[in-house]
Amino acid sequence: MVQPDPQSEGASGGSEKIASDPAIDSETDDLEPLSFGRKTARVLAIGVMLCIAALWSYTLWGPTKKTPPGLLADTSWAVQAQAICTDAAAEIDALPPAYTAADAPARADVIMTANESLRTMLRRLATTAPEATANNDGRMINEWLTDWQTYLGDRDRYVDALEADPTARFYVTEKVKGQQITKPIDFFAKYNDMPNCMTPGDLG
Repeated sequence: MVQPDPQSEGASGGSEKIASDPAIDSETDDLEPLSFGRKTARVLAIGVMLCIAALWSYTLWGPTKKTPPGLLADTSWAVQAQAICTDAAAEIDALPPAYTAADAPARADVIMTANESLRTMLRRLATTAPEATANNDGRMINEWLTDWQTYLGDRDRYVDALEADPTARFYVTEKVKGQQITKPIDFFAKYNDMPNCMTPGDLG
């Protein structure tokens, strides 16, 4: 009986290869340490996600109360001013709109009467206003009253222009280049809950 050759079996066994298990290979890869480049990329990605989350959190739940420029800290003067301006607005509303006047002299008469109501309004506002040097409210209020005086001067000049030229047009002084002085006047009145202290629309 022929006995198997051990050397032959060893040689044959040595030539066989064991197939690798993909699951084991995957586990081995997970255990391997990350390279410096991969580790840096992962840290950066996490940092970006945290920054985005922080920005969204601030947007949704962060401070939302903002103070617009020109908002008075003490609203008591604004309440008083609104009452004064309401008196003037009622007088002007009782007049026919200047732009509906039959001719230039009639238009000038209506505007002159309205201007007197505005002049009285500004005198009353000035007597109740705080000093310009008192605080920031005082500074803003007095600057606003100065702008109002400028606008009233524009209206007075329009009356004079109509008497000289029936086709004269109304021109408003610019506060800054390209911005009529009525814009800051109305902005201040609107944001401080003084709608009747905005410039009237009687001139069309």
